Amino acid sequence: MRTATRLAARIGWTLLALGVLSVLIFIAMNYKSPEEIARAAVGRTATRDQLDAYATAHGLYDPLPTRYLSWLGHAVTGDLGVSPITNRPVAGVILPELARTLTLAGLGVVIGIPSSIALGTFMARRKGSRSDIGFLMASVALAATPEFVIGLGLLMIFGVWLGWLPIESGSAFAFGTGTQQIMAYVLPALTVAVAIIPHMYRFVRTAVHEGLQAPFVEAARLRGLPSRTIHWDFVMRNSAAPIINAAAFNIVFAVSGLVAIETVTSFPGIGDHLVQAIAQGDAITVQAIALILATVVLVVFLLADLLTLALNPRLRLSR
Repeated sequence: MRTATRLAARIGWTLLALGVLSVLIFIAMNYKSPEEIARAAVGRTATRDQLDAYATAHGLYDPLPTRYLSWLGHAVTGDLGVSPITNRPVAGVILPELARTLTLAGLGVVIGIPSSIALGTFMARRKGSRSDIGFLMASVALAATPEFVIGLGLLMIFGVWLGWLPIESGSAFAFGTGTQQIMAYVLPALTVAVAIIPHMYRFVRTAVHEGLQAPFVEAARLRGLPSRTIHWDFVMRNSAAPIINAAAFNIVFAVSGLVAIETVTSFPGIGDHLVQAIAQGDAITVQAIALILATVVLVVFLLADLLTLALNPRLRLSR
């Protein structure tokens, strides 16, 4: 019963947070007057009659709460509106891009997080050594480097100097073969992984080192338990909750950095489309993409909470 209650509470808080974020997103995109919103969509040379026609057709003269509820009701059913720039349904355009972006983020996470855990665990046993200090300094420097700089560096090395990877991903998806499209994922996914590793590595290193110093680990050693058993059943199991939470934050960090990464590598994902929509004044598309990204972030944190709850019996049984 306690577990079911906790699950319901976490899901309820997630839905509440999503509702609050949807209100903030809608207000941010609709705080201007109907004429200003219509002019941004139709163009600066539009006549007064054209502006009135657009505002009337899109309900811009309705009260803001009415417009929000109408937008939210359509969004829940998958109707994200029609772009005033392309006159195409927003959902039909951005959902394939969302699939590419999530695939890209997943590849970066699959590379970055296991690498961080392996490296952090290895260095936790050698804390204070020269190699540990060297890796720590390198991770601090890399963590301070913006994602677009990492992307440009990898682009120069693997795309320009070595010529191993395509330097422009958009053409691969537009005109390339299946193999070329797969290769187009490599450079941006590698950028995501490199951006994740320094943050995640330092956290894992600290968590595992603290676990190794715990009294119950020393007691397990005195009992003569095998090192493998001590490592997996005692150290890693007790470090799992903070590592999972750190992984969730790094996944969100990766998703937020995809806008810069996709722009640098010309990857046709939802982040690159967001930049284009902002430049074109396409508020409907920006609104839809912001809602989708907020949903992805909240789902990641919810899954991290549920996984932590599943791995830690003390959380399930505590009041």
